[in-house]
Amino acid sequence: MKEIQEIDNFSYIISLEQIQRDIEHEFHLVCSKDALRELPKRLNVTEAKKASFNGYLKLQVANQIFLCGTVKAKLIQPCSITLEPVVTTIYKRLARTFFFGANENKPMKKSVFELTEQSFDNDVILDEINLGDVLMETISLETPDYPKKSGASISLTRTESIDKENPFSILSKLKK
Repeated sequence: MKEIQEIDNFSYIISLEQIQRDIEHEFHLVCSKDALRELPKRLNVTEAKKASFNGYLKLQVANQIFLCGTVKAKLIQPCSITLEPVVTTIYKRLARTFFFGANENKPMKKSVFELTEQSFDNDVILDEINLGDVLMETISLETPDYPKKSGASISLTRTESIDKENPFSILSKLKK
């Protein structure tokens, strides 16, 4: 088992040579205190208590790397109704495939959408994988946009009675 490594500035880069040499690369990453202070600025949350990413990268075939891992995070956000603090716990299992090399080696999948060759340019990696980016991306996708505290609800009450008078009745008064 590899030792736990602290990452700063959401950067933990693994080169393709390292994966090709080891065939399987295990990682246990924990965000540093500086990174946890930076996370609320990036995600618009009140506070980040912890964030970690565990898993492994494995060379599948000559031009394909498989990522299997788990992202865990604990964030504090304001409730969208009461503005009181809400603790959000994120636990997300990931399974991703990275391709490197030329696009012609990449298997084509049928899709409902019409995709051009330029659509796949971002999926091809050149010479490294930044696991910090994968961690940040997963946390940002899993963070609720409108967190709600348990039991919080909006109660709408009328503050004044509404006249059931016809809105055009004012016009009839003007004719007189």
